[in-house]
Amino acid sequence: IIITMNVLLLVLYAAASVAYAVQFAQRTFAVNRTATVLLVVVAFAHTFLIGMETMRAGHVPSTTATTAISTFVWLLALSYLYLELTTGERAMGVFILPLLVALQAIPAFSGSFAEPRSEMLESPWFGIHVSSLLFAYASFALAGVLGVTYVLQFKEIKAKDLGFFYDRLPSLNVLDEMNLRAVKIGWLFLTVG
Repeated sequence: IIITMNVLLLVLYAAASVAYAVQFAQRTFAVNRTATVLLVVVAFAHTFLIGMETMRAGHVPSTTATTAISTFVWLLALSYLYLELTTGERAMGVFILPLLVALQAIPAFSGSFAEPRSEMLESPWFGIHVSSLLFAYASFALAGVLGVTYVLQFKEIKAKDLGFFYDRLPSLNVLDEMNLRAVKIGWLFLTVG
């Protein structure tokens, strides 16, 4: 059932990725809302899977590479949703969602979910440590993607060739604010970890 759920999540993330691509091209209210709602639904489904795995294993699912990647995808989706909902800017979804799809493909097609735990990992602090560090890494990955889009936008402005990206990407100030928020969240969770 875990593998089936991960494949379903992959399909839902792919559908959300397509919705964000359509939103990037059209930028209509209905497509904007559809993309965001679809990502929220996927995040809730992924939350359910993480909770189910936590109850089954008795700890946060992060002791194997497959479960850590799945948890990372979930946290990256939550980080992006936070930025999207607090800034109202949806243009970044076209860059973030393909990353989520590519990473979610690993747990979807991997069959290894058995989690042998050494005694060193039995502490309840281990789950908090790993989860907060994965959340920090997800926020820094988000900041990295935002930095790349900042450079794309800046390059078009500098070249005075206001074309495709200029019309669709947020302003440099908004990208700067989004990047600052992602880095703040990353540093907070890195410190907690």
